[in-house]
Amino acid sequence: MNGATSRRKGNAAEVEVVKALERAGWKAVTSRFARGGFQAGEDIISDFPLSIEVKNQTRLDLAGWWAQAQEQTVGKPPVVIHKRVGKGKAEDWWVTMDLATLLQIVKKL
Repeated sequence: MNGATSRRKGNAAEVEVVKALERAGWKAVTSRFARGGFQAGEDIISDFPLSIEVKNQTRLDLAGWWAQAQEQTVGKPPVVIHKRVGKGKAEDWWVTMDLATLLQIVKKL
């Protein structure tokens, strides 16, 4: 897959996550949209209480994705949302985080 195809695929996944957040009541936009096509930092800019990294890849790289999410977080606990094959709706996708992040989130409930 070439770079342009990969970016389109990633952007489509980010847009689907934005739609899911909006359906749940949060305000959200992809960072590409917010920065005029330039991707940097967390993938989704929102009032959601977690920093979101979105992945739309067939081959899993949870450790690499998690490292990227941790590096790009902006003051919020990081989370990786990754597309499940055959599932178009973001609410059906997987979420990955480490136990420390989960405990941090649950403590605030």
